[in-house]
Amino acid sequence: MSNKNLFFLALGSGLSSLGFWALAGINLPHTFSAGSPIRAAEVNANFAALNNALPGVAQTAASNAIAITDTPAVDSVTINVPGPGYVRVSATAQLNVEYTGTSSAMFTLAVSNTADTIRPDQDKRISLPGGLPAWTYRYIVSSERVFPVDSAGPKTFYLIAEENSVVQGTISSRTLTATFLTGMGTVQSP
Repeated sequence: MSNKNLFFLALGSGLSSLGFWALAGINLPHTFSAGSPIRAAEVNANFAALNNALPGVAQTAASNAIAITDTPAVDSVTINVPGPGYVRVSATAQLNVEYTGTSSAMFTLAVSNTADTIRPDQDKRISLPGGLPAWTYRYIVSSERVFPVDSAGPKTFYLIAEENSVVQGTISSRTLTATFLTGMGTVQSP
């Protein structure tokens, strides 16, 4: 066997093992044995259990500009989770700072599971000192966090933006993604 074939054999075996490892934690409601009859409802229930255990994704994307106001949530995404696990939420957005040059500017962006709360350990702060030329300054900002979920059903997550100065700003070209993950490892909460 050539080295090239051996490489692909090892790669295929490794990927197959990884796939079987990822499915090892899934509990199927029905098992079947040779010679025993099976019902379509039981097979469908097994497929439903597999479907619910595999990661799901929900995403929102928009390019229009939204003014940063007293209501901090500028966008949201809802994902329907099948049960306990984790949701990884990531956001990317363009922050447009309408800077006049007379005073400093500061903005805070984060992802959250509540529409009005930014955790200090997950925020992204953008600031401009006073005295810069008047201009619309644009920054690409991203934030992500893993949230534990303890039950099935719809879960909503938010992209939050706060204006911490008198300078005006908008959020545009934003993407907010939520991905459900089963508990295959350990996640440390801050």
